Formats: sequence, structure tokens, C-alpha cells
Amino acid sequence: MFQKTSKSGFYLLLVLMVFVLLQARAGSADPPVSIGLELATQKKVTLAIADFVVKGVDVMGIAKEAKKILKKDLMLSEWFSPLEEPVFEELEKMEHSSSKVDYRSWRQVGAQWIIKTEYSVVANGKGQSLTFRLYDAVNKRFLLGKRYRSSRELLRKTIHRFADEVVMQLTGKRGISQTQIAFLMQESGGKEIYLIDFDGHNLRQVTHDDTVNLSPAWSPDAKWIMYTSYAARNPDLIMIDTSGQQRQTIHRLPGLNAAPAWSPDMQSIALVLSRDQNSEVYILNKDRQLERLTRHFNIDTSPTWSPDGKKIAFTSDRSGTGAPQIYIMDSVKGDRSQVTRISFGSGYNDNPAWSPNGDKIAYTSREKRKFQIRIYDLNTHKSELLTSGFGSSEQPSWSPDGRFIIYRKRENDRFNLFIQKLGSGEARQLTFSGKGHSPAWSPYSIN
Repeated sequence: MFQKTSKSGFYLLLVLMVFVLLQARAGSADPPVSIGLELATQKKVTLAIADFVVKGVDVMGIAKEAKKILKKDLMLSEWFSPLEEPVFEELEKMEHSSSKVDYRSWRQVGAQWIIKTEYSVVANGKGQSLTFRLYDAVNKRFLLGKRYRSSRELLRKTIHRFADEVVMQLTGKRGISQTQIAFLMQESGGKEIYLIDFDGHNLRQVTHDDTVNLSPAWSPDAKWIMYTSYAARNPDLIMIDTSGQQRQTIHRLPGLNAAPAWSPDMQSIALVLSRDQNSEVYILNKDRQLERLTRHFNIDTSPTWSPDGKKIAFTSDRSGTGAPQIYIMDSVKGDRSQVTRISFGSGYNDNPAWSPNGDKIAYTSREKRKFQIRIYDLNTHKSELLTSGFGSSEQPSWSPDGRFIIYRKRENDRFNLFIQKLGSGEARQLTFSGKGHSPAWSPYSIN
């Protein structure tokens, strides 16, 4: 009901402020630049994934399904280029029941890395055992071996975990196959929070509030989601665990309690309150004490923390009413200290999202009659478009490895979520309901 235009992030807050208050009473443009958004200059590793060797009987064909999941995970990571099976079919047959690896022959068919897996059913058919082995054909060496035992319900999670281990071997950084995306789904009673895995599977509903929910935000340990809910007839700040079983009200003042953002150390929450007859950015500390960061007669909203917790980027129309821009301020002194504007060349910029690596900020920018995602580089002080083409793209959120951005794309009257790698013009559609909003990519989970 509130999200009829692409200006939802900033104007939604304005509409909500007016609604709450009524209830209570009753720069110059930068030239075109190229900042090299981590262009895909590194060649992908050519990977051969052999058929899983089944020890015993696999009546339900789980081994084949597991191989498909693994292949998709590694393809979606965009670090690997899997070889098609016919290329190495004969070689695979020769080594099927042997632990020996003919590195020279694998190199001849084009494989740089090889994955071999043994699968067996355990626990009276209720579980499975998977033994993975990763080999480097180029350097003729064994790289990694992992054995997992799990229930059948945890098959996907097990495969995702090994896929992330493979990425770790190549890059030194965890893969993102185990990550999830929280987002809002338009329902008849309002908007509810859903979770979906990075690969587009395992869609599940978290909230059942039957009301308008806004701005889901993850805790740094990936165990909680904070959001604004109208369930108690006031825009309150709520925290819920990923199972949807534990729920508590974090902050409830008359008026807005909105746009939450957890500090990296989980000791504070940046949020927007309208207690001053205007929206301002505050910090809610671990003792539930409030500290005001912005003091301006125009709207201040959408805070996002730098990874070191020292800075906060936010949206404000302090440069002109109805013309929001992106600013950076100190996370302790707020706008009483220096405030730096980073967005130029557009009369509307909103939804800042600080990258996990700390060197970039993604945000929504109006480009002519559409909205697109821009990336600001904090080292070069230049911005570059990530998205283009048909439809409006907005509400960016970063993957925890800093290589991908998920955003909401509007095409006609349909809203879906898309994932795009920095430096790539291609995007992968994640949701297809036409009702997806406000994506938030989970951090790495802390096991």
C-alpha cells in the first residue's frame, strides 16, 4: 500500500512520519568515470566433478541430486567453470573404484581441479555419509578431504558447506553457498519476512504478523533479524530469530522506530526515530540508552555502518527538501562533526549499503526516469553504475564476501530480487513471485 513508486525508501519514511504524527494528535555532477568494479579478470578454474561413487544402495537417487547441488553451488560462486561430463566420461570410468588420480590425463581433458566423492546411506537409511576429495591436476597434488554425516533433511546444507570449503581453498575466503537472503513478500494482510537460500531454494516464511513489516536487517552473527512492524499499531522495532520462534520488541516509542542497522560488534543499533517531530538517526546502545546522531530540520534516515564501526553512511535531504543524497558521518559524534556528501549527479539517492570490505558504498540513484544501483569507491571518490537497462533497480545489499549485490528490480508492476556480481552486466533472478522487496543478505553464520 505504501510502495507504489520507485522512491519507496525515502518517501515511504515521509509517508509513515505523517501517518504517525496524525495518529499521535488524534552539488555538481561528476564526469563519467571508470573505477574498475573488480572486473572479472581472473580466469575461472576449470573443474571436473566426477559422479559420486555409491557405497551400498542409493534407492532414492540422492547421490545424483547431491552432485547437481554441488555443481550449481560452484557455478554460482563464479569462481569455477565445470567441465561437461562427456569430456571426461572414459577417464572417470577408469578411475571409478580407485583412489588413484591420473593427473596427466585429467589435464589433457582440460581439468584443473577434480572433485571425487563417496556416498553411502547410514543410520538405517535415515542419514548419509559423504566423503569429498579435491585434487589439483595442474600441480599434481591432493588439496582437501572432508567427511560429513548428516540426516537427509540436511543434504543441501552439507553440500553448501563443502562448496564453501572449495572456494576457501582457491581464494582464502569463505564461499557464500550457506548464506541466506531475508526479504519482504507482499501479502494480502501486509508484508511478511521470508528467507531464501543463495541458490534460490528453501523459501520459508519467518513472520506471521498479518501487518506491514519494513526494513529487515541481520545481526552480525546471522542469528537474528531486526525489522519494523505495525503489529501493535505503532511502527515498533522487533527482533526475531531465523526460525521465527523467538520474538521480542526491542524499541517502542510513539512514532517511528525504523531503519535498524546493527553495529559490527553487536553492541549498538543505529535506527531512525521521529520523536523530535522529524526523522533523526539515533544509536540505541546495549543498555537501551539512546544517543542522537543527527540534528537537522530535514529528513535523516537509512543508516549503514562501516565494517570497522567508526562511520555511518545515511540518507538526508539536507541539501534540498525532497532531494535526498548520501552522506557519511562519525558514528560517535554524528553530524556535530564533519559530514561528507558522496552522491552527486542525481536529484535522488537513497538506500546506502556499506560493503563488507569497507571500500565501497552501494546506493539507489535516479537515472533519468529510472532507478539504478550505483557503487561509490571510497578510495577514488568516484561512483559507477552497476545496473542498467529495462526496469528500476533499488535497495542494494552486499554478499558477505563483497563480490555480489542483491537488489529489488521493478518491471511494470512486478517486484523481484536479482543478484549481480560486481563488474558483470549479467544478473541472476532469485525470486519470481513479483512481490519481493527490501532484500538483506545474511552475514557469514557463526557456528
